[in-house]
Amino acid sequence: MAMFPEHFIQQVAQTTDIVEMVSQYVPLKKRGKEFVGLCPFHDDKRPSMYVSPVKQIFKCFACGAGGGVYQFIMLYEKLSFPEAVGMLAERSNIPLPRIVTGSGRQEGSLGRNDLFQVNTFAAEFYHSQLGSPEGKSALEYALGRGLTTESIDRFGLGYAPDSWDSLIRAAGRKGFSEAKLLAAGLAAPREQTSGSYDRFRNRLIFPIIDPQGRVVGFGGRALAEQERAKYLNSPESVLFTKSKQVYGLNWSREGIVSSEIAVIVEGYLDVLIPLQLGINNVVATLGTALTNEHVRLLSRYARQVVLIFDSDTAGQAATDRALELFLAQELHVRVAALPTGKDPCDYCLAEGVEELRRLIDTAPDALEYVWTQREQEWRAAGANLADRHRLVEKFMKLLVSSTGFGAIDEVRRAQLAQHVGHLLNVPAVDLQQQMQRLSRRITRTSQVPSGDDHPQFLQNRQMLAERHILEVLLNRPDLFDHAAEQLDSKDFIHEQYRKVAECLWSAGANGRINLEDLLATEEMADLGAVLADLVQKGERRGNYEPTLNGAVEHILYQRDQESLKQLRTAGHDDDTLHQLHNRLKTSDMRKYPKTR
Repeated sequence: MAMFPEHFIQQVAQTTDIVEMVSQYVPLKKRGKEFVGLCPFHDDKRPSMYVSPVKQIFKCFACGAGGGVYQFIMLYEKLSFPEAVGMLAERSNIPLPRIVTGSGRQEGSLGRNDLFQVNTFAAEFYHSQLGSPEGKSALEYALGRGLTTESIDRFGLGYAPDSWDSLIRAAGRKGFSEAKLLAAGLAAPREQTSGSYDRFRNRLIFPIIDPQGRVVGFGGRALAEQERAKYLNSPESVLFTKSKQVYGLNWSREGIVSSEIAVIVEGYLDVLIPLQLGINNVVATLGTALTNEHVRLLSRYARQVVLIFDSDTAGQAATDRALELFLAQELHVRVAALPTGKDPCDYCLAEGVEELRRLIDTAPDALEYVWTQREQEWRAAGANLADRHRLVEKFMKLLVSSTGFGAIDEVRRAQLAQHVGHLLNVPAVDLQQQMQRLSRRITRTSQVPSGDDHPQFLQNRQMLAERHILEVLLNRPDLFDHAAEQLDSKDFIHEQYRKVAECLWSAGANGRINLEDLLATEEMADLGAVLADLVQKGERRGNYEPTLNGAVEHILYQRDQESLKQLRTAGHDDDTLHQLHNRLKTSDMRKYPKTR
């Protein structure tokens, strides 16, 4: 996606007052130094969204939404970051500059616009080939899977001929160089000789289209039985990143926004058949598990997701991921499991669209889904209290040991206990106490390293230390040099905090840490809520210098521990090991962040 120059993005943000802008969507009332109003991003009954004219941020203390002017517009209008920049520039009557590509080149050289053009040509070429005599088998396959000719045209399906260079030759006749085809992933370089060849051959082609209707890549289904790769996607490029994009969002965005539900499946046809039959809020991941980037993308449009697992994928990894997302409450997650041997496409055609719709509408949330997988054991236990207690403890241990559990606060844990209590008919207060006991037990157990594993309690402390550092620096930029003398952004190991740290360290190196400027960057576009939360929690915590010193010392301690392990493995001399060991012994553990 094309980007605007950094100075332009910041100019637009600086000329947009967040209070004035938010007031155009939500009535605000002044309360002290801030303004409050009903949050438009959840069913708010009393004002829970605060808008700060000083910091130029908004923050909802109920649903967690937050950020700056761009993040508010992105959430409210369901826009991408560049679209939000363009919209606010237009509102402020600021002329749009000439767009630059992600590599900093102006359009006109080999950049994103060139790749969009060559992808559009390729999509048209493949689609035309589907209607040719050579494409007959591909067309018959598509029709045989239940697609109509109208849907084939609507979704732009095509055929890649069984030839090494049919696309290359056709593109050359239209003035597209092999370099552009290579950059778009449509051609691949020959290994033994010069030149290139068509990447997709003898495949049914599915164009992958972004929410703005632009072709960013392709998926191809093999038509030859002996082909090793049944499905082949475009390689990652400046346009296409499979961990960040979903298939079908261009057709389903409106349905997702109106229903506030995104149904997530795994295959191209699992999207297209339901769309053809009227279920208009279905998307698919592109050969990957659901990632955090997918969640952030879909959270712009939906408040909940329904994951449909077929019999081949309803395994432990998929279940754990659904539970992790549910616990972290990034989106409300429900899970629908299909009968054995069925995928959404086949199920929809065999049982009817209304049956698939019923399955989606009645899908249990992820927590209930995980419990139902164990319900048979619970019933078998009957009146055996010991067995029932063992099953409850096993289930609670699964929750507490999930990576999502460490990311939630006490309020969410209390809500979780109530939810589990309803499922098991056990008092919520007893379950909450059990969660606390299990959490402490798991922490104590993990304090003894096993092999090369990172103890969980150290990861929790590391995360808390990283958070404290960011909280302090966002509120007290004058302390940046003190932190930067001892740490680098590479010392942050948790993904979100590391991204924030990278932007902070970059800005700090230029002597200009400014919250408004940080929020006005594409790197932070999806982390506005994280930044707003860090600022608010840090301001409430206060005690900036001691907090920073303790957190920095903890990360240094962890770094020294890792260095000591590596030195021992490498067999370094005793003096070096002795000096490092003494430094670790003199560290004051009382300064370190507590795991809470």
